[in-house]
Amino acid sequence: MADRRSLSRRTLLLMSAALGAGCLLPSHGRAAPVAGFATQPWFAETSFDLAHDLDAASKAGKRLVLLWEQKGCEYCRAMHELAMPQADLIEIAKPQFHVIQMDMRGTRAFKDFAGAAAKESDLARGFFVRGTPTTQFFDEAGKEVFRMPGYASPEIFFLVYQYVAERGYLSAKLEDWAAKKYAQ
Repeated sequence: MADRRSLSRRTLLLMSAALGAGCLLPSHGRAAPVAGFATQPWFAETSFDLAHDLDAASKAGKRLVLLWEQKGCEYCRAMHELAMPQADLIEIAKPQFHVIQMDMRGTRAFKDFAGAAAKESDLARGFFVRGTPTTQFFDEAGKEVFRMPGYASPEIFFLVYQYVAERGYLSAKLEDWAAKKYAQ
């Protein structure tokens, strides 16, 4: 990550665009992404039952992530084009997180963690998702352990995924954990 800091913004944008172009193509053997949404080949398929998705994540040794987006969201597009294709983020996210893409205004039928039927948009309201993108990270028991509201730079996305992967939230706020981890 330190090497990336020395790269120019233009170089980063060009690299992100080149990497992102390949990541936006659908991969074989996956369910279709939410209509109109960009996706990543390392995202997981949903069973439309959050308790089952949580169990699948746990059995794979991963953490469940609900990534809330909506159609027309420019920050969601930027997230997919600039942050998600970064190699260091993929290296940490793909093996450690079970990312389910969700539509904040969606009408798809789901079951919540308790097994109750709900539309996707009702789940978003129940989770107090107010804007997009919103990234919710859950522990093995289905408790939200961290929430990233909005878009941030690729470095911040990496830092947040690293913080959750290393369970930094158990000992410190993100800012304090990062300051200690990257103290020079």
